[in-house]
Amino acid sequence: MAVLDASTAESKDRLEKIGQAELVVALPSCRTGESLRATAAGLESVLPSLLGGGKAVVLYPAMAGAAVVEKEPLELGAAASGALETGATVNGAVQNAAAPAGETALHLVPWSLPPMERFQQASLDQSLLPLCEASRLLGAQACVIVGAQASISTPDDVRALLEPILKPGGCDLAVPLYPLRKFESLINSGVVHPLVRTLFGMRLRFPMAIDLAFSARMADLYLRNAGGRNAQCGWPAITAACAGFQVCQVHREPAAAPAAEAPADVSTSLAQVLGALYLEMEVNAAFWQRVRNSQPVRTFGQPQPAEQESAAAEVGHMIEVFQRGCKDLMDIWALAISPAALVDLRKLGRAPADQFRLSDGVWVHVLYDFALAHRQRVINREHLLRAMTPIYLGWVASYALEVQNFSPAAVEERLEKLAVAFETLKPYLLSRWRWPDRFNP
Repeated sequence: MAVLDASTAESKDRLEKIGQAELVVALPSCRTGESLRATAAGLESVLPSLLGGGKAVVLYPAMAGAAVVEKEPLELGAAASGALETGATVNGAVQNAAAPAGETALHLVPWSLPPMERFQQASLDQSLLPLCEASRLLGAQACVIVGAQASISTPDDVRALLEPILKPGGCDLAVPLYPLRKFESLINSGVVHPLVRTLFGMRLRFPMAIDLAFSARMADLYLRNAGGRNAQCGWPAITAACAGFQVCQVHREPAAAPAAEAPADVSTSLAQVLGALYLEMEVNAAFWQRVRNSQPVRTFGQPQPAEQESAAAEVGHMIEVFQRGCKDLMDIWALAISPAALVDLRKLGRAPADQFRLSDGVWVHVLYDFALAHRQRVINREHLLRAMTPIYLGWVASYALEVQNFSPAAVEERLEKLAVAFETLKPYLLSRWRWPDRFNP
């Protein structure tokens, strides 16, 4: 596996000169000199208390970073909390400032880090694998990846993720625990969280977060796994769970809103999520079939309320999309969904809006049925996953109508009830997975 081949010889040589570092931070979404300066200054303020003396290396995107540095020279001098050593290239010259004894030196190194896309396995691997290889070269104790643009808003967020990793007997993976907003992150609330909880036995609220901190042991596991999975090493939380590693979650304050950008359409996002999860199910089937119950994970920090409630969902259009799906996609759904659940969907397609409710049982059966259809390749996988969109929007509409007047505590209880339904119906999934031709109620 030649993870580092995409990096420049100059960058690799720079790591060799650094020699050893306690921490490696990757910033795949850092695209401007301003954001790089701000992140470096923030890290400079918190790393001495975490690492004491020693070195930390920040990897930023090589191609974009080179253009940024040429246009916006990085003048990163020493701050009150310690010195900053920068390896940023300005017109071909390397700026360096030695750190005083006992202080933490921060090295900035351009690296091969493509921008991360939400839920895309290939994008995740292309950012994590170079980070893990750099960590191995430097003998680092821990790694941090800030995958989402503008998602870690303060240096304290970095500190909070790192502390459970660096403490004696610490965890191998730390994942953010974001404040729960009623009508946001519903792919996570309705699909990812309950499915990962049921299959892999850990009650992790945001298992597909792309802001992460992890140990050297976790980095080594990633590199070992990559060679046997066609350079794909799996979602970190699932990889850690299957290896028996310690996973924790860390309460985060609400992040600052990122710059406006065109969001991916829901069909694309849902297909990416389901595709990643269903592939994990296939690769790790021997593990999750042995998991009987889920367990809480260690949680650090204090819960932080959301600054403001998210806007109510527009359910009318979602119900119309679901009803059109009942007319146009029923033949495709019939290839995947069991007859009993299909009957329930037909009935719901005729229900008036004020009585529109997609039960937990039907929703869970549909997700499990699609997992089996994906495994068996009943039709093109991309077409299959996109055919789920109207059903997902039907679930969102039903959920929104139910919880629109709920308090935050009541929403938590409602989502817990959904997660329990996933666990209760796991025997159905096991039966269909093991005997797909014999079990079709």
